Amino acid sequence: MSIVTAKGQATIPKHIRERLGIIPGKTDVDFIVVNNHVELINKETFNPFVKARGITKGKLSTDEIMGLTRG
Repeated sequence: MSIVTAKGQATIPKHIRERLGIIPGKTDVDFIVVNNHVELINKETFNPFVKARGITKGKLSTDEIMGLTRG
């Protein structure tokens, strides 16, 4: 648990920094509000599109995908 300072700063516990690969003074992080809590994301390793990459590989051509998205 961390206490927030008057400047809005809080210490990220070492085990969390290690798990997320956060290097103090070097890693770019972001904060996202989800419902009633905040999530910390390592922007250098998190890409929300990674899971979707390749799901249509071999199934549709680029022209077919564009046709679907344009109606």
